[in-house]
Amino acid sequence: MTDDEFPSDTEDQEPSYDVGYKKPPKHSQFKKGNKHGKGRPRGSRNVATYVREALEAKVTASVGGKPRKVSKIELGLHQLANLASKGNLKAIAQVIPLYERHCSQENDGPIPEEETAHDLETLRHYFMMQGVADDE
Repeated sequence: MTDDEFPSDTEDQEPSYDVGYKKPPKHSQFKKGNKHGKGRPRGSRNVATYVREALEAKVTASVGGKPRKVSKIELGLHQLANLASKGNLKAIAQVIPLYERHCSQENDGPIPEEETAHDLETLRHYFMMQGVADDE
């Protein structure tokens, strides 16, 4: 073989950057214009989007004897409440946790002094057990 068939001193040439962990050689990297690595396409939707759209869609329903446009989720909650009021035990079992979770009455009034005194005594006891000096 002649010298023209082999590249001259390819081992002496240094790569343009370090090849190693998370740095593949240039010949094995993704080429420009390739579909790989583009991620999620624009405008694609997930299941949560479809569920939200389906339940927020407006339908005409008779609420209180008058036709109204309400969302499907609102209509479903009206129907569930109506079933619960008729004594359906399964509906009652679903309505009560919904009410407790979303409609609980918050006490915005002042905290009674007995609760405050008990809480302060509990904190003093906790800090005493931790070895923190009481500044009062």
